[in-house]
Amino acid sequence: MRSHLHPPLLALACLFVALCLVYNATVPLFEAPDEYDHVDYADWLAGGNGLPHLVDDRERVGEIWQPPLYYALIAAVFAPIDRSGLETLAPLNGEWRAGMTRVAHLHGPAESFPYAGPALAVHLARSVSTLLGLVTVLATYAIGRLVVPRYAIVAACLVALNPQFIFLSAVVNNDNLVIALSSVTVLILLLLLKGGKRSAGHAKRRQLILFILLGAAWGLATLAKLTGLTLGLVIGLALLFMARRQRSWRPLITGGLLVGGTAALVCGWWFWRNWQLYGDPIAWNEMLAVTAGLLRPELLSWPETIRYATFMRKTYWAMFGYGVAAPESFYWMTYAIGGLALAGLARRAATGHGSVSEKLRSVRPEIWLLLVWSLTVLAFLLRWMRQIEATNQGRLLFPAVAALAVLAALGLSALDGRRKWLGKGVAGVLGGWSAALPLLIIVPAYAQPVALPESAIPANAGFRFGDGIQLRGYELPDSTDPGRPLDIGLYWEATRPIDGSYVVALRILDAHGRPATGLDSLPFGGRYSTAIWQPESVFRDTYRLPETLETASAGLGELVVILYPLGNPDAPLPVTAGGAPAGNEAHVARLKIAPISPPSLEPSRPIGVSFDNRFGLTGFDAPATIRAGDGLPVTLYWEGLQPDGRDYSVFVHLVDGSGELIAQSDSPPQAGVYPTSIWDVGERVVDERSLTVAGDTPPGDYLLLVGLYDPETGTRLPAYDQGGQRYANDAVELASLRIAAPAPDE
Repeated sequence: MRSHLHPPLLALACLFVALCLVYNATVPLFEAPDEYDHVDYADWLAGGNGLPHLVDDRERVGEIWQPPLYYALIAAVFAPIDRSGLETLAPLNGEWRAGMTRVAHLHGPAESFPYAGPALAVHLARSVSTLLGLVTVLATYAIGRLVVPRYAIVAACLVALNPQFIFLSAVVNNDNLVIALSSVTVLILLLLLKGGKRSAGHAKRRQLILFILLGAAWGLATLAKLTGLTLGLVIGLALLFMARRQRSWRPLITGGLLVGGTAALVCGWWFWRNWQLYGDPIAWNEMLAVTAGLLRPELLSWPETIRYATFMRKTYWAMFGYGVAAPESFYWMTYAIGGLALAGLARRAATGHGSVSEKLRSVRPEIWLLLVWSLTVLAFLLRWMRQIEATNQGRLLFPAVAALAVLAALGLSALDGRRKWLGKGVAGVLGGWSAALPLLIIVPAYAQPVALPESAIPANAGFRFGDGIQLRGYELPDSTDPGRPLDIGLYWEATRPIDGSYVVALRILDAHGRPATGLDSLPFGGRYSTAIWQPESVFRDTYRLPETLETASAGLGELVVILYPLGNPDAPLPVTAGGAPAGNEAHVARLKIAPISPPSLEPSRPIGVSFDNRFGLTGFDAPATIRAGDGLPVTLYWEGLQPDGRDYSVFVHLVDGSGELIAQSDSPPQAGVYPTSIWDVGERVVDERSLTVAGDTPPGDYLLLVGLYDPETGTRLPAYDQGGQRYANDAVELASLRIAAPAPDE
């Protein structure tokens, strides 16, 4: 290994550790898959309880079926630290269990920096995983030096700068230990294969030492996770190959005895204990009993398994917590890296002369070993997927991550030039994404609201829900926008600690009280349960409601807010408004529900009237003749000129020649459904009305008048014709109407 390669490796190692520390700090405690259960196991050991019993302690210890080596390492870190309160540090989130949020635990001030007590213990335990991840990175580099020396640093980058690998190396998970030991095992196997065709002298002693180290690594990997057992397949094949190459059974027999014997000394006690306690060296039935909730009722078919496994194309590279994904552009980048690597491997396979069988025989044994190990891990994982739910996780391929990275580097090297621009580009892009994803994805996924000063709170609402939750203010647009979602801001405050989780239900009702749109949402997108609200701390929450229904009536709508316990929508909290009981709904504010499409404006009798230059009457429809006792339909066609945001009423009067009122319709436009306070400049509004004409109305000619007035004062708006002349009494003379005698009774 030439010294000039050490600085890049050292820089990569430092970068990897730094990124792990960032992920360690930004991922809230226990938000990595099963992290609490892993911590729970280590805490059990640190408490001096000994190895748990798979039956007696099943309800007391998480991840109880796992071999104990990783947890013993973590327990050594835990032991000196006061861990009291660990079980209440970040309780399991009932909202997550209900499938309503990706935040699995409730996070409070006890997790904040500077860390202390149980929070400090968990963060230090995460650092142990980082050291194990560093072992994997270094082993990958060493394997790369044996297989593709010029691209060894690129292979190490494909591990160290993989965001999913960094994430796993920054949390408490026993996968980290089996990954590191599997990588070391593969490295030792390659060193054995590189030992030459025959061993003599010090080379023979070196081989014996490697056999012992190989057995120790295999045994330790098995004590880390049962996945380590699968290393036996590739170890056996490697020993067979060595025996065939040396034309001697000695490597197989000697190697088998030394490797197997050492492994048995390291981990045999574990299987003996299981046999004595459960009658089975691997306690298979007890393990299945513990994981019964994940067992499939029947095995998946192989085609279904392959479809299920395709999710690994994302989870191998970046899937944080419980479903926090990276942007799609990141995954397309990883697909490109994988495609280039496969193309390079195909190019290498296609070069050279001879038949396919001759080309296969010419493949170096170390490459075959990497391929066999990678396929072994994949095959066992696919078998596991057929039986167990939630196993299509790319991290479960990581025992072969070093092998996969070196194979990918081998493929990329076939497409690259001497300056390794492709390799540098891949490393640079991966490194950039790895550094950006914590701030771009992880922090926002778990972010909690910031407490607001009083000056930032709009004092336009005063509703109390139950006896501990207040709605202090709101922000909403003046109008809905057809075909677009509706964003609403609410300002919440807890006056005391809140017991339990509540759902915020928002409803936009049209003027007829029918739902126009709505949303049931957890506070702050599920990231800030009411169970952890800090008293006397006001925060703003934003809700995006779907676009309004086509069946909703355009006009004046109303925002209604309801709070109900999670899982019990039929028991909403009582509401108090201004100190008085207000039922179970807070009627917060009015807003305009805009029409889906503009109304049809084709008046049969156009005119041009302005009411104080605020509203225009462009035309009307009315019959020329009706019979006494019939209804008088009148349709008015309005336009907003410069609406002032106030509500005005429309009067339509039918008067006789002396001005005596015969029939009338006095109300806001569209009977209050579409009041003038919500009109926009240039908006057209159709107002249909019906006047009742008494049956004893004398036949004759009558006059139809219309105008606008302030319902609070009764003051009419000045009415002007197109020439600027003001109408008498600000009543527009629409038309003369003849009333005929009632129809004779039949």
